[in-house]
Amino acid sequence: MRWPPPAQKGHVNYHWFDRFTLVHFAIGAAYGALGLSSFWALFLAVAWETAENPMKAYFPYIFPNATADTWKNLVGDILAVMTGWFLASQIVALA
Repeated sequence: MRWPPPAQKGHVNYHWFDRFTLVHFAIGAAYGALGLSSFWALFLAVAWETAENPMKAYFPYIFPNATADTWKNLVGDILAVMTGWFLASQIVALA
């Protein structure tokens, strides 16, 4: 399997959170607003993170930064999705 070049310390895709954390949070919020269950929100987040690095290797031109996510960044992205999902689902439940 091909792999994109590794993210370097101090760059996007290296730390727990980066400039794309808000995007992941917003996606999770959309999942929550649409009524997806926590299972499906987590499933989609993990599926995306699993597919993302190989996609960066084969289709780097569709990514603004095509370096490989570190484990820290991958976990941070999933946490951002689930935090967005949780907050949106709580707001929907109150309505």
